[in-house]
Amino acid sequence: MKDKLSKLLAALLLGGFLAVYSHSEVRILILAFFLLLLFRLWRWWKPQDFVGRLIRPEILLLACSLVVGYVYGLNAEKSLAEPLVIEEITIKGLLQDWVRDQSSGRGVLAIEELQGRLGGQSERGGQVGLGAKYTLRVYQKNGLLPAGWESVRPGDLIRITGRLEHPKPPGTPGEFDLPLYNAVRGLSGTITTREEVQVLAKGNPGLVWQIREEVRNVLDEYWPLEAGVLEGILFGDTSRIPDETLERYKATGVMHVFAASGANVAFVLALVWGIFFFLPRKGRILAAMSALILYAALCQGNPPILRATILGLAVLTGMMGRGKMDPLRWLLLAALILFIIEPLYLKDVSFQLSFAATWGMIVLVPKLKETAWLQKLPKLLRPAVEVSLAAQIAALPILISVFNRISLAGFVTNVFVLFILGAVLQLGLIGTTLLFLPVLPLAFFQTAFWLLQFTDAVLKIVAVFPWGYFWVLRPGIFFWVVWYGALGVWLLGKEKAWFIVRVQVRRIRNLAARISKRLFLINKEQAGKIRNFTLKLPSRQVRFFLVVLLLLGFLWVPSLSRERLEITFLDVGQGDCILLQTSKEKIMVDAGPRTASFDAGERVVVPYLMQQRIAYLDMVFITHEDSDHLGGARYLLANIPVGKVAVPEVGERLTNEAWQEGLPPEILSDAGGLLRLKAGDIVKYSSGLSLEVLAPDSVIAGTGGDSNNNSLVLLLKFLGWAVLLTGDMEQEEMQQISDRGWNYAAHFIKIPHHGSKGSFDPFWFDRTNPQAVFIQVGRNSFGHPAPEVISYWQERGIPVYRTDLQGTIRLQLDEDGFTIIPGRD
Repeated sequence: MKDKLSKLLAALLLGGFLAVYSHSEVRILILAFFLLLLFRLWRWWKPQDFVGRLIRPEILLLACSLVVGYVYGLNAEKSLAEPLVIEEITIKGLLQDWVRDQSSGRGVLAIEELQGRLGGQSERGGQVGLGAKYTLRVYQKNGLLPAGWESVRPGDLIRITGRLEHPKPPGTPGEFDLPLYNAVRGLSGTITTREEVQVLAKGNPGLVWQIREEVRNVLDEYWPLEAGVLEGILFGDTSRIPDETLERYKATGVMHVFAASGANVAFVLALVWGIFFFLPRKGRILAAMSALILYAALCQGNPPILRATILGLAVLTGMMGRGKMDPLRWLLLAALILFIIEPLYLKDVSFQLSFAATWGMIVLVPKLKETAWLQKLPKLLRPAVEVSLAAQIAALPILISVFNRISLAGFVTNVFVLFILGAVLQLGLIGTTLLFLPVLPLAFFQTAFWLLQFTDAVLKIVAVFPWGYFWVLRPGIFFWVVWYGALGVWLLGKEKAWFIVRVQVRRIRNLAARISKRLFLINKEQAGKIRNFTLKLPSRQVRFFLVVLLLLGFLWVPSLSRERLEITFLDVGQGDCILLQTSKEKIMVDAGPRTASFDAGERVVVPYLMQQRIAYLDMVFITHEDSDHLGGARYLLANIPVGKVAVPEVGERLTNEAWQEGLPPEILSDAGGLLRLKAGDIVKYSSGLSLEVLAPDSVIAGTGGDSNNNSLVLLLKFLGWAVLLTGDMEQEEMQQISDRGWNYAAHFIKIPHHGSKGSFDPFWFDRTNPQAVFIQVGRNSFGHPAPEVISYWQERGIPVYRTDLQGTIRLQLDEDGFTIIPGRD
């Protein structure tokens, strides 16, 4: 990086990046280290301390920029709204955005006045601030939208009564960070209502909303089934795209077409530049600038479009003069502007992916043009391949770390999409521009939909290819070092990179010699051997082998630990999923819920396993057939290799519809791979872990909850510790366990049936004296956990851990004791 301004911008961003990602406990220490380093540079700087063209003033300026960026980034978390729930509150606010479909409405509401009851559940003292913006969601009541919502428009001053919530921070590693997502977009939380709205004053919606609303109305009138897809490509709004279509675009690696990012800006620029060919150069530039600003407003200013728009405007401004522009400088400047606006942008995944992809297109494309195999491609195809490949190479580590997936199909489909969906975007924008005319815009929209239908047909074929996409384990920090280190060597050239390494090795060995001589009292001859150590460049074959070994090791080799059992109560919402880990085994008990809109197997369980670098499960226990325990099993079994599956021995109940829908037929029919367990069975593992089956003893029938009362109840034993996992057993099954005289006393208990009143028997629990109990529960309408269940344990002075409040909870057991680690405070 030769440009001095780019170096300063990079230093500022690096300081900010360190601030937003450092833990609060060490931030002051890091700042003190930076200040001491700055003082050292100022007072005791020596020319031999640095190699290259850097001089003292530049070194000091870069160090100051790093410190300034770090200090500014320390304020980032102030934008995060503290967790808060107010079940009922009356709000007067200004409606800033509004979209309505057949079953619901959504928008953005800026609060101007709070009225009515303000009592709520606040975990960290969260408060509602006047002027704060909230996502507004309006749901049907008795099959219809409540009165008044059909006629509201942005700009209206309204009064509503509803539920206000600030989301909790993530409680599970890899979980989507909703507070961060809201903060970056200037939102505090969500307001939901099913009540009528009172319009206090009518307002005038802005031009941007009127354009989007007109486009939506036209598309809904003529192409109601496909309107959401085109709207997503045009404006980055995925809310009306069918889930099946979204999954297809995700599986084929082209989900980014709905992100409204740099590619969209490039196509907008190309379109406007071509349309206004008759204008003088400055006129075309001004027209392009105006189009970019309008398009960014139509896309509601999301982070990728803001970054791309700032970059585009900077490039166009540079074109006004005659000087040569450095696109990397403008990219860094765009990132810095966003950082100043909101420091948390640096943590936003969409910003990171967009920035990395753009960096790849700026820096890697010139290098890719020199590769022999790309030069053999047809001239028309070559630019698309170069741009697509550069963007994916630059962003791959981020994609893997965030989504834990690799789409092999995406490397091919992205080249195809760059041509087709680029044309779709431009046709849609032309149609949007011509909306004031009759009929003519419909021709452009229709052509765009024909291209979309062709694209959808191609993606359907690609999506069914084996290995089109697959899950991968979370890469460690060394994978990032190897990946971007290899890119650095490629960009610098082997000889230059090796020279830099040799210089640094020389400095390290000189330092090591001085330290060894002082600390270990070695003689001059031994110190000289350290100084004269030379690093030789290994042969090409050895280098290749080492790189492959490192990549495989960092991606696939699990971390080793001492003899310990870790029990993880996963936060899967209203359902159960428990992971057992020893140094030798990985076992899962239940797989979480599945509903029409949420599959815990896909959204939580498999991503968590990838985050923990678990590629194989020795066994999966399913306690019973209710969907909140069995629902995620199909996705889990389809994507993670499993040694055996264990179910309760409940006779003919295994043939009921719930079991048949919950487990694949090949699992239920596999006598060798399916274990049917009953009371008295013991499953033992080589690590010393054993699981004793306490129930079911015999099939219980005729109760209000037969499926719950036939749950698999397990008593885990490890290194003298006992943990009771109870499934959803109710009082009838609890009585069965008591009648058999089982000793179910345990050091820790998973409370049955999410803390339900029907699974609470004080006399039964009086025979236990656990050190802590755990409740797996989410938002529900059943009143779980029951107040009397919570009170019972609190009165006994026994800690209660809940996944709805504390997220994913880890219980670690070893010979020295136990540790409980909640996912959130």
